[in-house]
Amino acid sequence: MFTLTCHQWVAPAFAWAEVGSVLRKKVRLGAITTSQAIGFYDDFCQMPVDYLDSNAIRAKTWEIAQQFSLATLYDAAFLAVAELESAEFWTADQSLLNTLTPCPTYVRKLEA
Repeated sequence: MFTLTCHQWVAPAFAWAEVGSVLRKKVRLGAITTSQAIGFYDDFCQMPVDYLDSNAIRAKTWEIAQQFSLATLYDAAFLAVAELESAEFWTADQSLLNTLTPCPTYVRKLEA
């Protein structure tokens, strides 16, 4: 277990569903147990996240998806929120990182 400390967490309005979907996928793949997924999801839902949605975020999401040829808007929305809120975007998704060329300065790689 680890503790994260920060001043403010921001995410797209649908982030709770995205986190839940990733956890469900990991359960189906056998990477974590259902009990672990529930614990992680409950922990995430207790985090003080500001869930954001605006026309500016939607426009920036589309722009980023086009810029990096992203097939969907999900990752682009996280990137848009980070960019517009002057926040860092942390990811362990190597496939996404490979797509972000040139990589925006606010993107950080999570290492295991």
